[in-house]
Amino acid sequence: MKTSRVAAYALGCACLVVGASWAQEIRDQPFELPMEVISAATAFESYMNGAAQLSGRFADGAAVHNGLKTAVAYEPGQFEEGMIAYGAIAALQDDRFVDAVQDAAGRGEARRAFAERLIEDPFEATHIDGAAGAARRVDAAIGARAAPLISAGAQVKNAAYQVQHQAWSKAMVADAQGRLAEVKTLSAIRAQPSESDNQAMMVRVATAAAGASEDAPSGYSAIEARSLALAAESVLGYAHGADRDRLSPLLTETASAQCLRMAKLNLYQCMAVAGPQYEDIFCLGQHAMYDTGACVDHAARGGAATVAQASRGPVDRVSYTPLAAHHTLAPDPN
Repeated sequence: MKTSRVAAYALGCACLVVGASWAQEIRDQPFELPMEVISAATAFESYMNGAAQLSGRFADGAAVHNGLKTAVAYEPGQFEEGMIAYGAIAALQDDRFVDAVQDAAGRGEARRAFAERLIEDPFEATHIDGAAGAARRVDAAIGARAAPLISAGAQVKNAAYQVQHQAWSKAMVADAQGRLAEVKTLSAIRAQPSESDNQAMMVRVATAAAGASEDAPSGYSAIEARSLALAAESVLGYAHGADRDRLSPLLTETASAQCLRMAKLNLYQCMAVAGPQYEDIFCLGQHAMYDTGACVDHAARGGAATVAQASRGPVDRVSYTPLAAHHTLAPDPN
């Protein structure tokens, strides 16, 4: 699916049109995804791009504070949903996969039954002809977002050591508890991108997906499978705005959700024991940035979705044990 065919809003519809390419008699009909899902994809991309722009060049405590506000500004549930939707939009650029979804689904009740099987078992989508190529597009799109954030996080973490020759970096954070409370608040706010933001995101996804590798995948991650299944639901016409709740099982995955939660919890724990400014830089680089990027990279490419299990702080005084990613966590209703 070409970039020029990617994105246009349907008037009066709370959905986003993401293109069309299937049997000739319905070739002109658009694909749709719930607006909330598309907005989550935009929020995911916006965060990944913005946080990756952070560098280790901090001039004062205010710059550290601003960096923290940028690096923590995602709500994990929306972020994960957006990552999966981002991959689905990339998969929809693969004409072979899109056409094969139509062939595999059939018509009438068989089509509906196929759509329901995708909800029950997203890996059903990996057996569709063209799934490998579509998965490579998913990897290309999501991987293009993960790598810069991982690199930037490593640079910021290293800056926590390099900046210690500057006097301001050794000053204690004036209101450490207030800063931590602010970080937690920002971590609970769901982004609300505009329609123009969503449109621009669509074009960028198509461009990123076009750079997919030709290598055959060795297997499919749970996130890849869900992105493919969500894309198939869109092709089949079962991803309208009213289908949002029905699609919920495709918009989250246990390992990646837990990885993102652990990144946040490790950040909070790190900041709770940090003192001077350079220690907050360490928390920022390691947990807010690097760990988040690693969660995204593992989610797309497979492997264990884990965050840093142990890492030395800038000085011995910052000693804490990062929470183990395999621990079972219960969501806090408060």
